[in-house]
Amino acid sequence: MSLLSQSQRSYYEGPDGIQNTGDENYGNYQFISLRDLIDTFIFVYVGEEKLIKKVRRTDVVFHAKRAMQELSFDTFKSTKSFEYTVPSTLTMPVPYDYVNYIKLCRVDSAGIKHVLYPASKTSNPLAYQQNDDGTFKFETNTFSRNGGDFEQYGITSSELTSPATGVGDFKSEKLLPKFEKETRISINNASGHNNQELVYGPNRGMRIDFFTAGHDITVGMTIFGPGIPDGSVVTSVGDSANTNFPGMGITFTNPANEQYLLDPQGVNLGLPELNSTVVSVASEEEVIFVDLNKKSKTWENYRSQTSKDNINKYDDGTYDLVEGERYGIHPQYAQVNGSFYINQNTGLIHFSSNISGECIVLDYISDSLGTDDEMKVHKLAEEAMYRYIAHAVLAGKANIPEYIVNRFKREKFAAIRQAKLRLSNVKLEEITQILRGKSKWIKH
Repeated sequence: MSLLSQSQRSYYEGPDGIQNTGDENYGNYQFISLRDLIDTFIFVYVGEEKLIKKVRRTDVVFHAKRAMQELSFDTFKSTKSFEYTVPSTLTMPVPYDYVNYIKLCRVDSAGIKHVLYPASKTSNPLAYQQNDDGTFKFETNTFSRNGGDFEQYGITSSELTSPATGVGDFKSEKLLPKFEKETRISINNASGHNNQELVYGPNRGMRIDFFTAGHDITVGMTIFGPGIPDGSVVTSVGDSANTNFPGMGITFTNPANEQYLLDPQGVNLGLPELNSTVVSVASEEEVIFVDLNKKSKTWENYRSQTSKDNINKYDDGTYDLVEGERYGIHPQYAQVNGSFYINQNTGLIHFSSNISGECIVLDYISDSLGTDDEMKVHKLAEEAMYRYIAHAVLAGKANIPEYIVNRFKREKFAAIRQAKLRLSNVKLEEITQILRGKSKWIKH
């Protein structure tokens, strides 16, 4: 029985019947799906007069997925690529299915990749806000609405009541980290309309209007303040829509508002809960706009340094402008392509300043279990999967002789080693062409 289940025409044209439109799945014959591999294993390796007489399918599925994960890290061709243009923030999030990186490269104008090297002598440590005398800062909350939950910049309160005059203040229990940007605007302002600097409320929708202009607020900043629902972020900054507050205006959204926009049947729970009367009473309150990206002095100093010129094109070997490149430099710093480091806690990759605006390519590995389309095994490693699953099943069973387990363990390692050699894709002609360079005379 043949294994091909599609015609040559359907293979080359794809579902839409037109070639080269992007819906084709070229090269699919070199893989076997994980589901088919599991079915084959149970059919061939499990049953009467076989070493594995009985096993639950769930056990086989578990060991098959573990085999996929383990073999993906150093045996399968599981390298993925991710292209990204580095913004002025000099940071990039790791891909959603990222496990570990292989290399990071900057792509020049000729499409040639230049390898970036990790900066091992720096980091972005967690820094906390401090007062002028060096003591750590704890946020103080002077407002609470009766009978409800709310969060206000580091303070989470539940069923607490506190007059807006500040009587019964309570402090945050946690230190405030240093963030990229923080803008505090007092609600009351003697020069504003009715002694108010800003106004918002249910009848004004998802916006805040200010009496004066020039407040340092940018799109994406998180908003904390009396009656502002949790998770509110700035969506636009522009002109005011209120004649009594002509300075500037912003719009914002939050998860509750987004849910209401998807299903506008009922009440919009994302609206701010204060009206002008309550705001005018909250004399000690302020609205805080925060860019929640954490920063430290170490990171600030690293990204503010001006790096040397980038080398462009594969044949550009001009290093004359690189100070210290030739004499006495340590080999790990002997490159001008730029540097990076990965903050494992935040999942961000930080770049040196000369990478700003550059196109970079991240080659990384995953565990081949991220999506259903990834759960397939190259046929050159199919036997390694069978041996891995068989050993794992037998090793987890009771009353299996140790010599049997050890035999399958040796067979597993042999099959994995064979799969690595097959998948290494070494071609004799390519190696021969490279080795021809050893016969070249090098003039000094």
